Amino acid sequence: MTTYNNSHISVLDETTLTSLGGTSGLASPLVKRVIVLYRQEAAKLVHGIENAIHADDAEALSRSAHTLKSSSASIGAYSLSHVAKQMEHLARQQRMVEVQALLTILQREFSQLMDELTLFEQKLTPFIA
Repeated sequence: MTTYNNSHISVLDETTLTSLGGTSGLASPLVKRVIVLYRQEAAKLVHGIENAIHADDAEALSRSAHTLKSSSASIGAYSLSHVAKQMEHLARQQRMVEVQALLTILQREFSQLMDELTLFEQKLTPFIA
């Protein structure tokens, strides 16, 4: 059985997310747009992972987890990316029981990330009207 510990990884690295705005940083409308698109896509991917687990579909799970891993890392959501990476790895090895054990962790990390993104968006508000 795989054990999981990501307590050393931050939920959201704001520096990574801010850097997406280039020299405009927090004042860039691009940062806000990235957050909006990420929220939409990540929610679909988490739902896809849940469905794949319930359907015992390792291939679909691996694809969704891979995409979630990459998109999460690109915005600085390293903790969620790490969980998705573990799920992808296990799914490729057809270790679905272990993947299912990570589902609660994935859901918790996703929820925490959504909260962190909300707080981050509040910092953007004064810069983007």
